[in-house]
Amino acid sequence: MRHHALFPMPPEVTQVILGGGSPIDLEGLRIQSHDEAWNFALNYGYDMGIPAQRAHVLRVYEDAIDFLEGVVLDGTDLHVPNELRGLEDPLDLLVWASERPRTLDGRWSCAILRVMHTLFHVDHNVNLRYLPEIQRQVFSRYDQFLVCEDGRWLLRGAYEVPLVAVERKENKDRVSMLLKMLHKPENVAETIYDQIGIRFVAEDRLGVLMAIRFLLDHHVLMPTHIKPSRSRNLMIDLTALAAWTEALPPLFQIQDLSPEERQALSATLALKSGGIEQNPFSSKDYSAIQFTARTLIRLPGPGASALVALQDHLRALGHGDLAGLARIPELIQEQEEFTFFFAHEVQVMEQSGFQSSRSGPASHSEYKQRQRDAARRRVLQGILQEEPC
Repeated sequence: MRHHALFPMPPEVTQVILGGGSPIDLEGLRIQSHDEAWNFALNYGYDMGIPAQRAHVLRVYEDAIDFLEGVVLDGTDLHVPNELRGLEDPLDLLVWASERPRTLDGRWSCAILRVMHTLFHVDHNVNLRYLPEIQRQVFSRYDQFLVCEDGRWLLRGAYEVPLVAVERKENKDRVSMLLKMLHKPENVAETIYDQIGIRFVAEDRLGVLMAIRFLLDHHVLMPTHIKPSRSRNLMIDLTALAAWTEALPPLFQIQDLSPEERQALSATLALKSGGIEQNPFSSKDYSAIQFTARTLIRLPGPGASALVALQDHLRALGHGDLAGLARIPELIQEQEEFTFFFAHEVQVMEQSGFQSSRSGPASHSEYKQRQRDAARRRVLQGILQEEPC
């Protein structure tokens, strides 16, 4: 039995378990042999002796190489070394990432493993398996009140609120998810809250408040389902809003404001300090109200879909009576639903802020570039010239 010195404590303890850091920021691993690498993979979740599981690890390894070359290294003179491409056994990466003193191959092994670890979390995010149905249920709450007439959007219910535009984010592609996760400390797909999102664009700040009020009045948004730590107000001065509200005359109607008064009020309500910016990749010029809402999703249990398929098959063979004799319709009704809360992002912006998000430092392309730069620095620790060796 190999002797294990219990002290000093390894960085997995001091940096991750005690220090609250991310495992992908570790400089290396402590795996000294192929047998240890096999055991590490087994406890990670993959039995390399099972062909299907081994094949999945190989696919993730190949995808990690493609992501590094096509995204992380794009625009640089760096390339993944040839000896780390096309490996027959990805377990070699675990051993090479543990070598002391660290070699260049060891650093590249760490880079590949960081991306592979992130990909594993994407591939095993259970929500992605049901995403089309989740999207349908989330967006149907909004769609029942959204109307487009003559090219103009309205929220229509007990009253109407005009909108300039409505945009939906129906899913992040795999590259976007990887970039997002590679700069998040948690580095897990469950903490990506904007896999699904919707953006409302109003004429001005007053219109923004009216849109939010409409969604609350019609129970599209439930305050009980808002995630507090995810709310960002980069637009409205709450003190100014409270002062204006307290001074409102009885029976005030928004229609009573002239265009000039409405414009002046919108300027008064503008946030002067810029708010608390929680996303380091957003531009200081970005202006919006953004929050995360949760919707209770109801999906049929896995047994129900199998019973429905069996019932349809029997009917297609002309034996629908057998389905009845076997009580398949009743069994379908008795299957327990699969229910869970799913978080989606809501953004409400005014027109000028929406236009600035299309170009300049607040644009989405600039935002993605800042994400790419951060992911590159994190993945290529010890490889980039500006990183210490």
